[in-house]
Amino acid sequence: MTLRLKLFVLVAGVVVFATSGVTAVALWREVERGQELLIREGVAIASTAATAAAHWVGEDGVQAGGDRAFPVILERLLAAAPLDRAWIVDRAGKVLSCSSPSGEPCPQGVPPSEFRTADFPMQALVRLVRPEGIIASAPIIRSGAVVGAVRIEYAHDEVVGTARNLAWGASLVGILWVILGDALAMIFLRRITRPLDNLAVAAETLAEARGVRLPEPEERELADLVRAFNHMSERLDARRQENEDLIAELEERVRKKTRDVLRADRLATLGGIAAGFAHELGNSLNVIRGFAAVATRELPAEHPNRPDVEAIRREVTRAASLIERFLVFARARTTNPQTQEIGHILHEVVEVVGPAATQARVERHIDVAVDLPEVRADAELLRQAVLNLCVNAIQAMQETGKGGALIEVADTGPGMDPETVKHVFEPFFTTKAAGTGLGLAIVRQAAEAHGGQVEVESERGKGATFRIRIPPAAEQES
Repeated sequence: MTLRLKLFVLVAGVVVFATSGVTAVALWREVERGQELLIREGVAIASTAATAAAHWVGEDGVQAGGDRAFPVILERLLAAAPLDRAWIVDRAGKVLSCSSPSGEPCPQGVPPSEFRTADFPMQALVRLVRPEGIIASAPIIRSGAVVGAVRIEYAHDEVVGTARNLAWGASLVGILWVILGDALAMIFLRRITRPLDNLAVAAETLAEARGVRLPEPEERELADLVRAFNHMSERLDARRQENEDLIAELEERVRKKTRDVLRADRLATLGGIAAGFAHELGNSLNVIRGFAAVATRELPAEHPNRPDVEAIRREVTRAASLIERFLVFARARTTNPQTQEIGHILHEVVEVVGPAATQARVERHIDVAVDLPEVRADAELLRQAVLNLCVNAIQAMQETGKGGALIEVADTGPGMDPETVKHVFEPFFTTKAAGTGLGLAIVRQAAEAHGGQVEVESERGKGATFRIRIPPAAEQES
């Protein structure tokens, strides 16, 4: 028997029972639709209360004033909708406040019962005679975190009250005809609906699963439909993979840009707030240093207070130097890039750190590539960045590219652990007792000002290698 003949016999049987059977089923569908709309309405109502309750609920529980505010919020909920009860819980499910016209207690933890869509018509009919309320909830969000929830439960009459009276009459007649119709059509439905059910299940899982394929049934019409579905599944798998690759790439770009923007905003705020304060403080320190110098000159060498005055002068000089380094980092300096080769800058830096390296017994070595291309760089800013790297390398040793130019400074000091490497370029982060935490932050600022970047490789006990990469002049001008 072909599928067309099977469907003809099925339609003939359904038409016989259409008047009563379809009416009853339509009623059940309408009841379910109304209940679903009621759930959405309940979520919206609970969300309004959750917004108000967020002022008095924190991650540690009820905030000050919450005990007085919660009853008012819940009474407004009960007045706004026909509810059996309304309550507020924290994120552990503990009831913080409960209100119910009938005095019914509110459950702790997860609600004992929540409305679910009926799986078959008889289940919807049972709900018309057996009380089963609808529980809706909305999360309480504070500072981006879920700290609790507002839950409400509709009265049973509100859930099925309007449809119950009509359902009694229609269901009694409809049940009889539906039973007869189902008995007659069951033989045909078993063979027809099984492939369709499999197709429906596969279609539902197609959005999440991959490689969904169905065996072809015997009926020619259904076989054509299954083949079309399998072909669609193959194409969706290919498109899904393309989309996932694209989304992953875009997410990585967004994360990188977000980090850059947040860091730039933080540094700009820091510079704007602290630059003025540091400048004024530096002026005061210079005045103190001047008076200390005068006092030192006027005091005899054997005077008992002379060591104290010299100590004041020394510490004020150190503090003024620290503030000056901070201002170098905080000021948004305008670069003056010029096309040039950077070999002479590196030689100058190595000569400058010569005395410090000699005193620390650190051997200097510079290797500049012969074919190093010219770059657009601010000589003074780049010199300061490389100098900071060299000084940092000397201090560390005392304690124990692609296109463009690559400046590499390596040391054989104690190295750094992964956590230190992660934060080493952040302002005010330092592992040295007398460090300021600004040297490497200035290095990164200088590298980025030239369109380049700075990176570090280090392991505990194996020293550290810092690299500044600067793109060639042609790439910077473009």
